[in-house]
Amino acid sequence: MEVRQTSENDLEELERFFAQQKFLPIQQTPLWGEFQKSLGVDNLQFAVFVDKKLIAFVQLFIKKLPFRLTKIEIPRGPLLQETGNRKQETEISDLLISEIEKIAQERNAVFARFDFQKDCEIDSLKFKTAREENFPLATIRLNLAKSESELLAAMHPKGRYNIRLAQKHGVKVSVEKEVGEFFTLLQKTTARDGFAGHSQNFYQKFVEQLGENCVLFVARKKSIPLAAILVTFAGDTATYYFGASDHTFRHLMAPYLIQFEAIKMAQKQGCQFYDFLGVAPPGSSKHRLSGVSNFKKKFGGEVVEFPSPKILVFKPIFYALFRFAKFWRR
Repeated sequence: MEVRQTSENDLEELERFFAQQKFLPIQQTPLWGEFQKSLGVDNLQFAVFVDKKLIAFVQLFIKKLPFRLTKIEIPRGPLLQETGNRKQETEISDLLISEIEKIAQERNAVFARFDFQKDCEIDSLKFKTAREENFPLATIRLNLAKSESELLAAMHPKGRYNIRLAQKHGVKVSVEKEVGEFFTLLQKTTARDGFAGHSQNFYQKFVEQLGENCVLFVARKKSIPLAAILVTFAGDTATYYFGASDHTFRHLMAPYLIQFEAIKMAQKQGCQFYDFLGVAPPGSSKHRLSGVSNFKKKFGGEVVEFPSPKILVFKPIFYALFRFAKFWRR
């Protein structure tokens, strides 16, 4: 068993490994790494091999902090091929953690943060539980192994009604490449809902760098943009990643129709699941995602919960200062 940084020589083995992953997170694909590089974020990719067969993979992102320090983020990773051998899976995890610790020393990292996709066999005594959510702790996933009529039948009655109402109002959905209309709608959404978005350049790079693995949908009535969403595609999963709408035209129910059109495209492209990215965890009625969760639940699907994110601290004093500074910036 060996762990090493992946190279172009491993592309075929990587493709095989990714093809076997259920709910492949786009954040752990090389394509996402290239997108992050376009934003100035460095990344490294490591894999564990047994007899030249890739059985585990992790992509980590190295972000700058003041005083020439860095932090490491591992979004929705590492990815492990389930072997049914808990001892071996623990050994694999230990190898990856050991490699991350080496990188942390080389890159002067204060800490590494893990936002897991699923439970990982790690030494929990080394880790702290993260206090903030970088990624939602729950999502809703639709199983796409159904006909269009079956998908509609599995929805909340209000969801079906709103899709048909949008169609009745003459709302049309198209696929676009330029994010101008999306960004205009997003500015209205962030002002209305009180959250911060990214720059227009960020979303344009999102579309361009992810290429065919990202689709921008825009819903209009005649020439008026009503709603827009960005959906990513990785392995067996399509994910509703970003969305925006004009509240003035909420009576036209465009957000419902645009989601349904994205779901149908995901089916046509052979995806097995449509992921709504994030909802409030069960029982968290006052969660920041509670409002949008009610919308997403109207499409049916299964609520899936993620393990709590963990922090591996390398420089305790600097980590305490980092936490203190973050607290006072709130």
